[in-house]
Amino acid sequence: MRLLPLAGAVCAALIAGSATATVTLKPLDRRINDASLDSIQELDGTRPFVKTTNGEPTIAEYGLALVSVFNTVGAQVAANEQGQPYLERNLRLAYSHSQDGGRTWRSDYLPPLPGSTTTLGYGMVANDRLGRFYASGLGRDANGRITVTVNRSVDGGRNFAAAVPVDSAGRADRPWLAVGPAVGKTSARFRDNVYLSWVSFDDSVGSSVLRFARSTDGGATFTTKTVFAPPPDPNQNNPQNVVQFPTVAVDAYNGRIYVAFLQFGFVSSDYLRIMTSDDGGETFRPLAFNRPGSPSPEVLPSVQPGTYTECSATRFEQPGSPPLFFGNTVLTLHSGPNLGGSASGYPRYANATRVNMQPMLAVSKDVIHMVWAASTSDDFGAATSGANVLYMRSDNNGVTWSEPKAINANAGGSNRSVTPAIAIGSFAGETALPLLPSTNNVHITYYTQEPDGTLSFNLAQSSDRGRSFPDSKKRRLNSNPIELAPSSVPMPTEANPYQMTHYDRLVTPCSSLGEYTGLSVGPGVLHAVWGDSSATMQQPVHPLDPISGQTHAKENVHFTTQLAF
Repeated sequence: MRLLPLAGAVCAALIAGSATATVTLKPLDRRINDASLDSIQELDGTRPFVKTTNGEPTIAEYGLALVSVFNTVGAQVAANEQGQPYLERNLRLAYSHSQDGGRTWRSDYLPPLPGSTTTLGYGMVANDRLGRFYASGLGRDANGRITVTVNRSVDGGRNFAAAVPVDSAGRADRPWLAVGPAVGKTSARFRDNVYLSWVSFDDSVGSSVLRFARSTDGGATFTTKTVFAPPPDPNQNNPQNVVQFPTVAVDAYNGRIYVAFLQFGFVSSDYLRIMTSDDGGETFRPLAFNRPGSPSPEVLPSVQPGTYTECSATRFEQPGSPPLFFGNTVLTLHSGPNLGGSASGYPRYANATRVNMQPMLAVSKDVIHMVWAASTSDDFGAATSGANVLYMRSDNNGVTWSEPKAINANAGGSNRSVTPAIAIGSFAGETALPLLPSTNNVHITYYTQEPDGTLSFNLAQSSDRGRSFPDSKKRRLNSNPIELAPSSVPMPTEANPYQMTHYDRLVTPCSSLGEYTGLSVGPGVLHAVWGDSSATMQQPVHPLDPISGQTHAKENVHFTTQLAF
């Protein structure tokens, strides 16, 4: 059994399951991405390439070793004989590691697949009981195919080996990673398996399926399968043949696997679903929510948060006719005025960050905790809507569920709380110990957009298994207001009058802080990471840059440690 170095004075209280400690841990809000990951590259005849870290971090811990994986832009741009820029290297996944519990950090890029120079983002990190760290993401293989990948570290997260391929079927998107004990024979319980889930798109028909992978050899090789492929429904309000935003969790006590994800409707509501496996991923079955008025017992209707926003537009040629322009629209939090003039008729904002309704899970001994962000409006993408972080729990492996409830401060108002992460326990490994009761301590972090347009990053905690999240256990974690960066600046051209650009021109417009954050329970403490744009930078001066010379918000990855009870 792994021995945990509990934090001296709190050790006895943790073992006893005490939730009455009054010790206050001073917040430690610090940047953990190394400044060397950011750079500005200039080429003749084109505006500079401003390459920065973008956020979307996750975190895992083993003793004093911490690892956070996040998105960055480690690109090297060159020019061809015609003077046109191209990418010689494009490393979008980086990590920071600490070997002293978060006091100091070092950063590096995650290595790509052999023969490739490209990683693409959507990083996730987890660890096994032997202290090995695994990082998943998207990359390109030597033939240029988008591929789900996994890197492994056997030295506490200091170094990661080259990525190994998991799957490249269809167009893979948004992989999520979990590590947990194998099921079956008693001897297997001492082995940790590596699990992933992601979606694979068939762009020819606009559908997607839920894919799953398992490794029983420490991430060296993977077996893959499709576990959910829904058909279309003629009723556009009902769940359709598009799934997205999967997350995976493993019960450390019994090895049961859970995959939560979204199934789209095409009108207003989308639908949360959970698939579970009792046999290590050999077979999956759906859990039921049994919500009144739902089109199926297996789905939970909810409306995604954010304002439907145009983030640039794409030009399509029509032989013999004027070109068509289709707005690239996503859900965002934003600040500043509506710039107008869009191709789609939807608003445009220079300062915006994309949001969604990705469900997050934490599980222990058949108790399932789930959180997600939902709009306060029944109208998808309504500009006037608020958003709450909703929580619900099942104490019997999905047979029955509590009512969804908002856990964010000032719930029900016009503020928007989004992008939750969840963790359970008072110290790492608590959920796996058979002599301890099911975990009572539930921790949830989330962003809230304040009335002045800035964001705060917040923590809500429960010491009664999620039955209540009292205001006395809600607090802000970030030290300085988070301004939204200029992620979608108008840059019209004669060919495309609706074109917009991120200040970091290699990043998709409206992508800023990322669409998820990270949370992990360590030895008596809680580790949180998030995208934070409270810092500023000056844009290079250049006649082709639409915000030449301006000082603006810039993203980093921030970290803090809090007491876990």
